[in-house]
Amino acid sequence: MSTRTANYYVTLRCNDSCEFCTIWDTKEHQQIEEKPYAVSRLRDLGVDRLNILGGEPLLRPDLPEIVQQAKAAGLHVELTTNGILYPDKARLLSSHVDRLFISLDYPFEEMHDRSRGTECFHSAVKSLKLAQQLGQNAVIKFILTRDSVLYMPEMVDLAEKLHVPVYFIPVYDFHGTQGFEPATINHIKYFFRRRSVLLDLAALEWVRQGGNRVITPRCRAGEATVTILPDGRQVSPCFFNQNGRQGREDICSSCMRWPYMLPSFSKGLDKYFWLNWYSERVNQRKQSRFSLSKV
Repeated sequence: MSTRTANYYVTLRCNDSCEFCTIWDTKEHQQIEEKPYAVSRLRDLGVDRLNILGGEPLLRPDLPEIVQQAKAAGLHVELTTNGILYPDKARLLSSHVDRLFISLDYPFEEMHDRSRGTECFHSAVKSLKLAQQLGQNAVIKFILTRDSVLYMPEMVDLAEKLHVPVYFIPVYDFHGTQGFEPATINHIKYFFRRRSVLLDLAALEWVRQGGNRVITPRCRAGEATVTILPDGRQVSPCFFNQNGRQGREDICSSCMRWPYMLPSFSKGLDKYFWLNWYSERVNQRKQSRFSLSKV
């Protein structure tokens, strides 16, 4: 059985109100009860990578137990957080999370806090520093919007000052404004030369081409991923298209939802496969250099 990624939305609650996200503001999402899920069973589904998402995952009380079970099952664990609660839970999580993404929308306090709807810039920076002290493989997750893309040089400078890599990833669902001009995409790609910048060239090409086409979908979410909701339900093909046709529903048109599209690129030999394959290996080398520098 080929390997898959599990996208586990452990909670849909959030202590941010990000301008480019609607999960925190969707009533039906907030009504989903959080229940235990035996992550060890994911191995039987061909999963080798667990991607923990939200909402804000650190709001889930039993998150330390979830990541401990995942590591005991031999899963590679990745976690994305806004960093607000990380200092309180860092020591319970650090040895069980292989890669920790801490979100920074802008390299400046006022702009980041405006984007997030709460004062959390300093919490994110504090968490990055603490993760470094604990030997955690921490990465700044920099969501590129039409506004924030202007501040790539400053974000790289901040990442290098903090001695952590920064992952550039285009916003995937920002009220129809996620697209960039070709010159902007080329400008983003230019930063891949920097030793601290991680990105996926397949994602940039996907944005350039306008995302998924429902007539000839490239989406392989149902084959490449498993989706777990906070109440333990498994849905397919994805969180956004539950029980619909893979890549062919209205919501799939122009889709750039990276928790599903990036794993999809690993299925099928085409330019997206090879761009994704190359990018992952370059990113791994860059990340390893940061890990070695901490030894």
